[in-house]
Amino acid sequence: MSREKKPNFNLQSILDSHENPFVIIDENYTIIEANSAYCTRYDTFQSEIVGSKCHMVHHHSELPCHSYGEECPMQRVMESGNSYEVSHVHHNREHYPECVSIKGFPIADEDGNRYLGEEIVHIATESGAEEKNAIQSIEARYIAKLLLEHNGHRRTVAEILKISERTLYRKLVSYNLTSVGKST
Repeated sequence: MSREKKPNFNLQSILDSHENPFVIIDENYTIIEANSAYCTRYDTFQSEIVGSKCHMVHHHSELPCHSYGEECPMQRVMESGNSYEVSHVHHNREHYPECVSIKGFPIADEDGNRYLGEEIVHIATESGAEEKNAIQSIEARYIAKLLLEHNGHRRTVAEILKISERTLYRKLVSYNLTSVGKST
């Protein structure tokens, strides 16, 4: 009995068939492919992100997201070998946090190497009060993280956020973060 040869599909064309942003990430957190919807959503080019660590692109952090309390779809999918959906925080090019819903899928190649297929299925907007509160909570945690990373240096944090120091101060007061990062 003869086996028919399987078609050799172009991976990029398969990824681009997804309407939602979609990336493939290896076990070392390195993005190896991204679809055009992802590049459009995050205003980037494949050449800028392929080969980059997902936590650098999505969180602007040297450490994987689970290192500072985020639920990591990579970690969950690799541990279980099953698909997993998680609410998560990503940061856009301007470092602004956005609440996303991610579906993670286990993918394997012919050599048995494992990958994460990550589809961003929902990006929260400020339309509803609940989503607005969630976004503000995410923003407060992100500002606190930046203040801690930069030893409370507000000017640096304001520059990273691309806001004025006065706007940052108002947010610190609003989120009760005025003492974060300051030596006591």
